[in-house]
Amino acid sequence: MSTQDIQPVTILIPHYQTLDSIRLCLRSIRKYTQQPVTVRVLDNGSTDESLAYLQSLSWIELVHTGCANHIWKAHYRALNQAVLDVTTPTFLLLHSDTYVHHPDWLGYLFRQMQGGMAAVGPRHQRIPVRTPLWGVSAAVQSLRSRELKSGLPTLRSFCALYDTELFRKLDCGFVTHEGEDITLVANEKLVENGYPIKGLSAFHLSKVLFHASAITLIEQGVEPVKRQNMAEACQTGESYVDRRTYRRTRRMLDRFVALPATQAILSDSSLDA
Repeated sequence: MSTQDIQPVTILIPHYQTLDSIRLCLRSIRKYTQQPVTVRVLDNGSTDESLAYLQSLSWIELVHTGCANHIWKAHYRALNQAVLDVTTPTFLLLHSDTYVHHPDWLGYLFRQMQGGMAAVGPRHQRIPVRTPLWGVSAAVQSLRSRELKSGLPTLRSFCALYDTELFRKLDCGFVTHEGEDITLVANEKLVENGYPIKGLSAFHLSKVLFHASAITLIEQGVEPVKRQNMAEACQTGESYVDRRTYRRTRRMLDRFVALPATQAILSDSSLDA
């Protein structure tokens, strides 16, 4: 698929006070995106230096959502508002801790949409740095079925591409549902109405992007907690970052940041212009 075959897309990125993450996220998009895209950062009331940074960028659209930050609710409420204003045939959800690292990242996603897919996105929550050992493990995992319900592929919100017309035609929306990904209810409605969606494996996605998970909480200094019920934590807005998740996320992120390509992006302020 050439860049001419990629439909116009609006990228929607909810954000709350994650300067380091949002800067790397946006710079990576700027560096590795070959075609024009509309990038909208949906800020949920940031008051730290990340807001000044976003205001300094002329190439993005900064949207002040009016949603007072709440770990989960502000995230999906901001997206539901933003989808109403999308004018492109497709829109892409990204988290501020999703970083792309290949010029074909968007082309790859659009190729997965071929064949009448209404949406595509990751099956797995974490997309680590690709190493030989991890690649073998991920390939084995990809052979296993990853379904939340029969006939409904897992499709997570940190890099999910949707057909705008179908999404709005069926009055889809994002919501926290018993601790599962905010895309679950929308995905279920699409499938129930005969529109297929496609879950993508971490093995393949790792070639084009990286996602550590939970950086929004970690960057704000939230202390890791004892392992608790994920569903309850998501519903109440409490921290769901346990000690194991915290250590794993920090380790994965440190490994990614140490890569020469990542260091080059971090030192290239011209990507902000």
